[in-house]
Amino acid sequence: MSRIHKTGGLALAVGVVSALALTGCSGASTAASSGSADGAFTYALVTPGAAGDGGYIDSSIAGAKLAEEQLGVTGRVVEAESVSQQESVLRSTVATHPDIILAPGLDPDSLLAVAEENPDQLFGVPSDIFVDELPDNVQAYSINVNESSFLGGYVAGAMTTTKKVGAVLGGDNPGINQFFYGFKQGVLAACADCVVTPSYLNNEYSDPSVGQEAALALYQDGNDIVYAVAGLSGQGVFTAAEQEGEYAIGVDSNQDGDAPGTVITSVMKRVDMTTFNLIKSAMDGEFQSGFVAAGMADGVSGLSWDDGSTVFADNGPADMVALLPDVQAKVAELSQQILDGQIEVCDALNDPTSDQCTALGLSS
Repeated sequence: MSRIHKTGGLALAVGVVSALALTGCSGASTAASSGSADGAFTYALVTPGAAGDGGYIDSSIAGAKLAEEQLGVTGRVVEAESVSQQESVLRSTVATHPDIILAPGLDPDSLLAVAEENPDQLFGVPSDIFVDELPDNVQAYSINVNESSFLGGYVAGAMTTTKKVGAVLGGDNPGINQFFYGFKQGVLAACADCVVTPSYLNNEYSDPSVGQEAALALYQDGNDIVYAVAGLSGQGVFTAAEQEGEYAIGVDSNQDGDAPGTVITSVMKRVDMTTFNLIKSAMDGEFQSGFVAAGMADGVSGLSWDDGSTVFADNGPADMVALLPDVQAKVAELSQQILDGQIEVCDALNDPTSDQCTALGLSS
């Protein structure tokens, strides 16, 4: 096994999706397997839920489809909707002998058990696996979202009228808290006397009604903008926001269009790019085991505005839309300051005891 902590991986330049070739993380190089009978490179994408989450599952599927279009690979999507199903689904997928199995968001124990028993099968994790070491046939991305969440938080802090901002979070864990504490820091950077309130869903990521209930409680308590970091459950935040005439910040994919005029912007976690890259590196014989750390500087996180989204500007109420030019200009300035190292953002996943995290109330 290669023993490599996530923070020790290389943050490499990503560029545009069509030119992705991120490699070079530490660990032993592993050659691709034989592929299909006709020589075409094959993949299988095993997801922890159905398509339509509006988040990282849809994003990973988009990355795989792009690989089909641009690289000529073939593959399929396999759903494993419960943790109890995941190990058996992975085993049955291994039996079909794809060149690479992509596994975003699966249970780490299930994935590693199957990977260790099948050392000749390549596995790629496009979006975080919270373990300290990986088998030599597994490559995993750690997409750091604290900095882009800071920008999303700044937007909320600059546009709130009640000075109360909330967040609906799928679970209380370091990965989700990387989103939240970066967001909280951004809110307070824009509005030092704002109150930022989290609402955790006890690891419920697939029930919009649960997210809606949590968001309604926040809105009815005076929070006028809520950050939705809860997978499919986060869709319920948008429903609640529309119901209450309030606003939301989306996550993972560009969710601005999920509730036009309600979702101000989305904090992007570009799992499509990392999925594409894993397929491409394996296809090119450049697959390497271990962790690859990437973030805003690599183009795998940011705001939907970076991609030119104008959904809120086109559909939001006039008084809120009027705030956008100044807010967007400040966000661009802050983004550059983060990239230049002038602003340090709390990283609850990789450095939870930093001064920035401690100041935000994150206990170790």
